[in-house]
Amino acid sequence: MRKQHVSAALALLALALLTLAPAVYAQPYKVYLLYVAEAGDSWVSKDAFASFLTTHLKKAGVSFEVIKSIDDWEKLVDQAPENLIIVNCHGEVMPIPTKYGDNYTLFYQDLARNVREKGWILVLPIGLTTWLIGNEKTVGYTNVVDGPSLSAFRMSLGLPPINPWCDQNAQISDLGKRVAAVLGLDAPEVVGAARAIATNATPLWYFYKVPESAKTWDGLPYYSMAAWKVGKGMLVWGGMSSGDEMRKTAITAAVVAYILDPTLAEKTPPPPPLITPEKAYMYVIAAAVVALLAVLVVVLVKGRAPKAPPPAAAEKKQ
Repeated sequence: MRKQHVSAALALLALALLTLAPAVYAQPYKVYLLYVAEAGDSWVSKDAFASFLTTHLKKAGVSFEVIKSIDDWEKLVDQAPENLIIVNCHGEVMPIPTKYGDNYTLFYQDLARNVREKGWILVLPIGLTTWLIGNEKTVGYTNVVDGPSLSAFRMSLGLPPINPWCDQNAQISDLGKRVAAVLGLDAPEVVGAARAIATNATPLWYFYKVPESAKTWDGLPYYSMAAWKVGKGMLVWGGMSSGDEMRKTAITAAVVAYILDPTLAEKTPPPPPLITPEKAYMYVIAAAVVALLAVLVVVLVKGRAPKAPPPAAAEKKQ
């Protein structure tokens, strides 16, 4: 009987620990962060972006690996395993494997083939990705190739013309708001989306959209952190502005988690914590101020207290 009680108690303890731990997905895709040493960045600090994104993905219970070298990136593109999510941490720079030299068109064709046929999902959160390429072994740490590179990338994926000259703020969608809340991630209501794109292809879903009262392109709205189907895979275009990597990586982590588990949109967000880190910090500061004032009062009171008269000479002799 006692053994049964112990077993039941252990089972309850295990259940409690599971509820406290972040959700871990039986991931249908393998997640990679593209963060190579041989390529630079633009509109973002790749180091800060990768660091913050790592923290947010762990909080969301997402398993991932980091592509740290251009050789590993080339090997992955060549081997082309199925069902990968590639998150570019370089902003507007697209690392180009060494074997392609400066032939970005050929590289984009091979990359797009992996998207269409192998089910790869490209997540490009910041700026006008492919406006620059990078590989210090061949084209340089960062190399501006501008419009022709972007057009080659778009056409390789079979997407219709796009207009990325948005220069507006985008507002979070109900989907984005709900997924971020379920994951406990801090996704801003409004985000700079200078390179959000407008196109006549309707996205599968989107986390941010520029209000049509602010700007459209021939009546077409601008989307940020939005997904378009490409064969078996997908392109998720961010076009977010530079700065505030902490919150923009939270958005990126929410997008990746949603791709892995679309049912997140149907789940109930947990109740907000009673004490947030910001409130805890304020309470600590307030307590420190109160303690300092108390010490000051004690010092002042002691300083004003009447001093005892010196002992008489006779008393001193005794």
